[in-house]
Amino acid sequence: MIRNLLTLIAFTISTLLPGIGFAQWFEADSVFTWKLIETANIDSLSTLQFIPRSDVTPTNWDFGDGATSNVTLPIHTYSYTSWDDSVDVTLSYTTNGQSLIYTRSIPVSPAFFFISSDRNLGQLATYKKVFINLYGIPNHPDSLGNLRFHWLVDDTPISDNYFDDVNLGQWPNIYYTFTTTGVHQVKLELSNTSSGETAEFTHTIRIQPDLSSGKVPLENIPNVFSPNADGLNDEFTIPSSGTAWFDIRIYTRSGGLIYKTESSVIRWDGKNDKGTDMPEGIYYYVIEDLSRQYQNVKGFVYLFRGEK
Repeated sequence: MIRNLLTLIAFTISTLLPGIGFAQWFEADSVFTWKLIETANIDSLSTLQFIPRSDVTPTNWDFGDGATSNVTLPIHTYSYTSWDDSVDVTLSYTTNGQSLIYTRSIPVSPAFFFISSDRNLGQLATYKKVFINLYGIPNHPDSLGNLRFHWLVDDTPISDNYFDDVNLGQWPNIYYTFTTTGVHQVKLELSNTSSGETAEFTHTIRIQPDLSSGKVPLENIPNVFSPNADGLNDEFTIPSSGTAWFDIRIYTRSGGLIYKTESSVIRWDGKNDKGTDMPEGIYYYVIEDLSRQYQNVKGFVYLFRGEK
């Protein structure tokens, strides 16, 4: 069962986890990517196919374990002894008349997975994370083949995200909200029902801020933002856990309330409650945490539109 990693991750993102950005997993300008081929003996072998960018002509692949190839789309099987193993794969190639060399580190365990923030929330919700398996298999029972996925956080199985048929295990891709701060171990256990083989991989992640000892102050509060759609500081935002519930109010300098909302993240796009762009100037904000995790905060922010 061969699966195109990029196609399947794109499908997963667009249909099942719409808040995740495709570019977070594979660089659009990467010289080469790879896809994983399902093998029965996943506890010790991992078979990959390497894919050069469309404008790249490979002259030699060095797979990082002593083996090489000069074919365009090589398939190579790695034997690994540790679930943390990775290899440095080097491609010698030509493009636009130049001879170049490119190296990237590849995880070889088929249980490897990525951890990222929700693209739409980013650091505005530091407790909310997304786990995506290296196979790129979507959260659909028809896509599992012989593979079964089980997720654990700090050695405790995640209690939900199961298919309707529990024999299929858990979804291959998880949207997860941590409940406590600190260092956590996230593990994916992968099994093949045909061969009985298993593999696992563990990521260590630190979750902040610490909300266990009373209210904490909101930090990294900007004093200026520029909603001019240039992709830089387009919103007034303040990082938080994403687990609190805030009352957010924006006033003009003369005291007129122009914007009010309740949300788990703190952001303002420079518009009033009717969706009209507010003019440049100084605005006053009042932010109250209704869940009492954070200290309430108030202050001024300068809205600067400038030029695109």
